[in-house]
Amino acid sequence: MNGLIFEALKRTLKAKGVTYRQLAERMGVSEPTVKRIFHEKNCKLDRLMEICAAAGVELENVLGSMNRGPGPVNHIAPEIERRLAGRPALLFIFVMLSEKFTPEGIMRSQGLSEASMFLYLRDLEELGLIALGRGLSARLLVETPIQWNFEGPLRPLFEMTNKNFIGWAITHIEKEATFVSFSRRMRPETAEMVRREAEELAERVKLLAHHDQHTTPEDGLTGYKFTFAFGATPFPAIMPIGPHPRDAGARPAVTAKGRRPLPA
Repeated sequence: MNGLIFEALKRTLKAKGVTYRQLAERMGVSEPTVKRIFHEKNCKLDRLMEICAAAGVELENVLGSMNRGPGPVNHIAPEIERRLAGRPALLFIFVMLSEKFTPEGIMRSQGLSEASMFLYLRDLEELGLIALGRGLSARLLVETPIQWNFEGPLRPLFEMTNKNFIGWAITHIEKEATFVSFSRRMRPETAEMVRREAEELAERVKLLAHHDQHTTPEDGLTGYKFTFAFGATPFPAIMPIGPHPRDAGARPAVTAKGRRPLPA
């Protein structure tokens, strides 16, 4: 039991970005003392409560999340992905359910009637993705987190939702969203370091969200989307430049994927 408690504590500290040194300073003990406690995974209840207080968490929340660490990603069968690709709204319902939204929360967010919500849930049950309970209660039959196949039939929908989100973020900067976009020239080694740091940030965001979902009532949670793209800039594909309009001898340029340059 103690081992599970300390594993949950470690996840909590990581999610909050609290180091052993910071924890030791808050507790008024040495860093080696804290490391020894976590290594031995054994201490009295009052010490355990002191650790939780220093970490800024409730002991009952830690106990409640002992067996809820982020598990390995799971995949959806290709045939199910193909069927969801033809039902975008059904896919979006399932995505929200997998993100811990309740059916009632989805109804409020999307302005759906109880009848529509029930019919969507029944369709998902027929696909073997959820099990319907009484009323609008539903239980996922697929373990989360889910890793979708971005190269499969759902790709157009993923592209659409991310383009829609970026478009929304650009028009809501400094109000409800953050949007950053720029190009810089750098060494590939520097770019690789940036990529690794971005992936580490994404993992921390997932861990923080996981912690919140298991320690906060649903009405205290808000859905947030994290979209990140980074790579060598494909200028001809995203910023096509054709011949100057007064260059009479130039042939009309066609860029990648048949895109024509914008008017000069």
